[in-house]
Amino acid sequence: MPLLKAKAFFICYTMIDWLEHHLFPCFFKSHFGMECPGCGMQRSLISLLKGNIIESLQYHVALIPFIITVILLLIQLKVKHENGGKWVMWAFIVTSSITIIQYIIKQILLFT
Repeated sequence: MPLLKAKAFFICYTMIDWLEHHLFPCFFKSHFGMECPGCGMQRSLISLLKGNIIESLQYHVALIPFIITVILLLIQLKVKHENGGKWVMWAFIVTSSITIIQYIIKQILLFT
């Protein structure tokens, strides 16, 4: 059993290391010179995978709500709960609102 845990840890560490060295460049930032609303999400995911929740939130505060939204959507597609569509819709609205507010704050701080 300890060997299995060590192997799982090694696989996770290798995956995180690979992700750190293969980040996708932001098309929006490379062409327009300013960050897009999704900038920082890859670094946020890597920090979250490492267990650094605070650092993850500093990179992109909407990642965790986004993950919750995707999980709710997948559950709704599988279970088809009566009010599940409303939960997914509200999760999407909250996640989008957080993303937009974060983007506006970043732009204000960048240009002031």
